Amino acid sequence: MFFGPAFAVIISAGQMMQAKKAFIDYLFALSFFTMALWMFQICFLSTNVLAEWDYAFQLTMFITPLVYLTPPIIVFRYRWVLSSRFTLTKYHALFLIPSVLSIVLLTFLPFCCTEELFKYSLALPVIGEKFITLPLYIKALYISAIIPNLYMTILMTPVLVQMLPVWRRDSNNRISKPARMGYISALSIAVSNLICFIGYIYSIRLVQLSILIANAATIYVYLITQRHHDYHRLLRSETRKAHYEKSRIAGLDVNVIFNRLTELMRDEKVFADEELSLRDLSGELGISPHQLSEILNERIKKNFNTFINEYRIEEAKKMLIEEPKRSILSIGIAVGFNSNTTFCTVFSKIEGISPSQYRKQNL
Repeated sequence: MFFGPAFAVIISAGQMMQAKKAFIDYLFALSFFTMALWMFQICFLSTNVLAEWDYAFQLTMFITPLVYLTPPIIVFRYRWVLSSRFTLTKYHALFLIPSVLSIVLLTFLPFCCTEELFKYSLALPVIGEKFITLPLYIKALYISAIIPNLYMTILMTPVLVQMLPVWRRDSNNRISKPARMGYISALSIAVSNLICFIGYIYSIRLVQLSILIANAATIYVYLITQRHHDYHRLLRSETRKAHYEKSRIAGLDVNVIFNRLTELMRDEKVFADEELSLRDLSGELGISPHQLSEILNERIKKNFNTFINEYRIEEAKKMLIEEPKRSILSIGIAVGFNSNTTFCTVFSKIEGISPSQYRKQNL
């Protein structure tokens, strides 16, 4: 049971050790750190392994305010992944209210913690004879520690609804697979928390089972991100594409298709896939390769290869300046070229100079 939260701490530290971090990396690290504290608290409450330690009860309860922050942080993480335009607003400050209320409740803890307090075992269900005998304040603390599980389930439900179209997509599509994995991960968060909440009410065994499910989900997410380093981009791409196709049935025109195409290139950087083909990109848009080719020729007077390569070169130009120590070959591969020769040839054709010359001139 304790392996999962310990591993979550390691994942959080691993995110913070990255050389270059975006907002999502900080959010990812924070969500795993607060989740680790939450899982530790559940382990303590459901096993009483710290029952004989001094101040163990206080330590376990003082984690609660951070626990209340975990559900909104995780939901914000998914919202950011699913929508590139997600930003924190004053409205989101409302999610701090449960955490503040738990802090208010904990202010009475030093005054209520007498020696008799440590006689009580909290590894027991709410619906039970022993729980009824607990002092009122201890009942309130215990209930405040289990509400976040229901809170998480409620907040994750709209996210699961938004991601549902991803699950309905072709499971054999190489791009859809990691996105479907992301849905499984989100679903496991909601399910494990619901089981945990029910367990607190009826059976502590269910609480322990929920921790094991959460442990498996933590490892699962880690393995996904190791196999698919652009996991967040793929999840966002598939979710937005699924909703786009659903909207397109209502009769969207070429303007909407072209706007979606621009979004795929500018925001989701699908050009970075060296195996990207006309068929793949048209599949992303839900149209035929012939239709996509016609749109490119009519709208911007360019063929598919020229269109893709121009985006690749623009991205490469940014990386040549922003990452001066990175090799030319590495940058070429990162933007979607399969060899240094091809990269240099295309770069010179579009810019009139080689990548190394461009870097020297602009640094």
